[in-house]
Amino acid sequence: FFSSLGIDGHPLDYVHNTAKEMMILVIALVSATVAFRSLFSCNALIVLPRGSNRNLHRASAGLSSTPFRRHIITSSLNSSPDDSVSDAIDSPILRSLYDPLPTRIDCNGTASNENNTTEVPKWVNKVTSGTLATEEGSPHELYFEVHHRLSFDNSTQDYSTARQQRGLVGLVLHGGPGAACYPKHTQFFSPGLYEYVVLLDQRGCGRSTPLGEVTFNRLELLVNDVEMLRQHLVKEGLIDKWIVEEENEQLIQSTQPRNHHPWDVILGGSWGCTLAMAYAFTHPNSVRAMVLRGVCLFREKEIDWLFGNPPESSAVTPRAGVSKTSNLRDLIAGGSTSVSMATPPATMTTLEEIERQSVAAQLFTEQWKEFSSGVQHVENNKRSVLHSYYHRLLGTDANSRYKAMRAWFRWEMGIYGNGFKKSEDSNEDKNRLLVWDPSRASWVFEDAQVHNQKSVASICVDNSSSGHEEILRSLRRFSTSSSSHTSSKIDENVLEPLPIEDTIAARTESKVEDIKQPSSKNGNGNTFDPTTYIPAQAMLTCYYSVNDEYCIHPFDSFLSINPPPSIPLSSWYSSKLPPSSESESYGSSISPDLPFPLPPTIAIQGGDDAICPADTALDLHNVWDQLELRIALKSGHSMYDPVIAGEIVKSLERFGHSLMMGEEADVY
Repeated sequence: FFSSLGIDGHPLDYVHNTAKEMMILVIALVSATVAFRSLFSCNALIVLPRGSNRNLHRASAGLSSTPFRRHIITSSLNSSPDDSVSDAIDSPILRSLYDPLPTRIDCNGTASNENNTTEVPKWVNKVTSGTLATEEGSPHELYFEVHHRLSFDNSTQDYSTARQQRGLVGLVLHGGPGAACYPKHTQFFSPGLYEYVVLLDQRGCGRSTPLGEVTFNRLELLVNDVEMLRQHLVKEGLIDKWIVEEENEQLIQSTQPRNHHPWDVILGGSWGCTLAMAYAFTHPNSVRAMVLRGVCLFREKEIDWLFGNPPESSAVTPRAGVSKTSNLRDLIAGGSTSVSMATPPATMTTLEEIERQSVAAQLFTEQWKEFSSGVQHVENNKRSVLHSYYHRLLGTDANSRYKAMRAWFRWEMGIYGNGFKKSEDSNEDKNRLLVWDPSRASWVFEDAQVHNQKSVASICVDNSSSGHEEILRSLRRFSTSSSSHTSSKIDENVLEPLPIEDTIAARTESKVEDIKQPSSKNGNGNTFDPTTYIPAQAMLTCYYSVNDEYCIHPFDSFLSINPPPSIPLSSWYSSKLPPSSESESYGSSISPDLPFPLPPTIAIQGGDDAICPADTALDLHNVWDQLELRIALKSGHSMYDPVIAGEIVKSLERFGHSLMMGEEADVY
């Protein structure tokens, strides 16, 4: 299928391979740039061998009286085996993914890397996988992996769990609905801080079985799965840090924090944000901090944005007309000094344009035309195209499913790849962030400095709060006017999924064997067979989108940011502040008298994200003052976007440093 799109294998693998090839060229160019800047700029990056950075890093803090600092980066992302907690705290925040850790340990204590060369890595992964049965009557069996980072012990010449202080436990919640977790997701977590990273394939996803299954599949059950997994890891002793004496087993289930063993940090992306928010809301004592990427709450307006029919009465805005803040140099003068932001650029999206752009189909007209061709359009049903795909993707006809799958992925990947970007955006523009700093209760502009993916902490370029209103308004894509369409909900009084109908069109379309098949092979070396392939992500995304009321219940009020009038906003949307730096400890957010319903959270949003536009992140910010919102103005939806990836790594490290520093003061 992907070969027919010009992609050999999974589209993200194509993106990753292309990125690797580009990075070879970029690294060569940046090496020359760094050398040049070291001679002529006071803001040069200093690359030092591992172990020589601590004292110089301390001394460098006082070298400049300007808001800019010298930043030290180590020459290896695979940290040394004898790193202590204090070493990690003194080290700078790295801004790219960590190197993949070897997982195969030979009898002599060495490990083999991807190039089959023998060496002694500083860290290795001990991966434990398992399955977990769900509730009675459910066909689902969940697949999970526990990645345990072992450090090399010079005294024993072997890998061990010995650390001066036990590391943290991170959990990854993947997107979709219907995607999966991959080992690469662990590379966002520092081995020196996060001793364990847990990956969970949600119901019907990845290696969980049965693949693509929609029965017994809704948000409430997924929330239960995350908590059940946590309790399972405690009970089975799969997290050494959580092992307790058998006589204390009853305390594990109690509400007392002494033996509660929460997830230290949950990383959720896209749909994973929805699951993370619902989980934290349900189990506030089971998570200490969250990092969210591509904020999604699966609200009705978000679904209608991505899959809704364009209003017939509105003027369609062509894809080429998307301007937004196309040149931030008009807003931020070079990034070296604080500047006035009072005058918006001429390319800013106007309020009138925002009112017209209520669905993605109005911006991506050609892609929507292809996506909606050959399906039934029902008047006054803004989801008629979505409903048509529902019956094809979830029906029994392999021919209809195959053709629907191809069209579905072309639509999603077309938006995913294009976003709202314009070709003339410069690298300087792409590094800009607009950040809500909850400790200052103000917006600031930052420069991510990710020309080479190896740079470090963001640099503040404007502490003033002036001029951000126009930019924030330009980032919004959902219409603020009332829709002329009637609600697409099937029956507001009945929480049941829409029945799947046999597609009449399938009986007249060509058979699967008549369709020209791609010759590419999948990862197992087998030729792709469309009659047996299960497009889980398309199926589950479509299922959840059509049956959003059923699937999201009972979190609909919470996720729609619309609590009952009797409930104050702060009782649902508030938290402690995230640490303002890697050296700040806020201790544990777990307490029997915890006044906050949510854990400290950093949300990372792409300003050019067309899958999950910034509207949801901004709406959440409006009701949750303590949420730190970091908007990469020229980034899209991908977690591997250089700026987005750097922000994820930095946020995880900030929480990691602070939680490790406050660990001794916490009571478990």
